This record gives sequence, structure tokens and C-alpha cells, in this order.
Amino acid sequence: MRRPAPLTPPTPPRGRPADRLSAGLAAIGLAASVAATLWFFAGFFETDPGFTPASSALLLSLGLGAFAIIPCAVVMRLAWRSWRRGFKPSYGLWTVFLMAPWLPLATLAARSDWLPAWLGAGPLLVAIPVMIWAIVSIALERRGRSGA
Repeated sequence: MRRPAPLTPPTPPRGRPADRLSAGLAAIGLAASVAATLWFFAGFFETDPGFTPASSALLLSLGLGAFAIIPCAVVMRLAWRSWRRGFKPSYGLWTVFLMAPWLPLATLAARSDWLPAWLGAGPLLVAIPVMIWAIVSIALERRGRSGA
């Protein structure tokens, strides 16, 4: 059985492969942030069985996790949007604005002795390439050579 023809043909992507790669990196960062939040909550849940302590631990875990989950989700959406529709300089500025705090925070987390090293190295491995993508894309857009 053949598929019916779509009403409108799909438009080809206008972005570069780097846009898609950045969206994938941000998606990995999002998944890792959710996993770290659940791991943090599981640590509380082991020692505080019961509804009241567990609920406050859940709120604390989700509140702290939101500092990583929300930027990764927004950057993933912006990078995917630049892949589908083309890059806009505002996408790059938002990416730099949302990922810049993770450079010192992740460095501190990686160098501390009370957190696992992956908790700091992971955000660095996501934030640095995504910020480089945003800065290079802004520079290419300003020169008018976006490669689309």
C-alpha cells in the first residue's frame, strides 16, 4: 500500500550540519541533566523514607535540576530551529547567555572533591562545543556566509 502524497511537500532544511550536531549535544545534556536530577533525588530518598521528606527532596532536586534542564532544552530547541529554518543571531546570543554560566560552575564541580568528576566534566563537554557553535554561527552570519 502506498503512502498518500502530502498536501504540502516537506521543505528541505536550511541549516548546517553543525546546527544538528549542536541540537544533539544539547539533547544529550538534557538527558544527562534529568539523569543527574533523578540521581540526586534518589540519594535523598534512600535516607528519608516517607512522603513529607521525599516531597521536599523532590522539590529541591527539581529546583536545582532546572538550572541545567531548562538551558539545555532551550538550546536544543534553538539549534534544531536553526537546522530547520536557518540560523538567526538571536539564537546564538541566547545560547551563549544560557551556557556561559556552566563554564565556571562545571569547572568548580569537576575540581571539587565532594562531587563525582563526571558531574562537572559532562556539562563542560556540552557547554563548550555548543558555545563555540553559537559564536562561530554568529560570526558567519555577520559576514553573510552562513553556508545555507
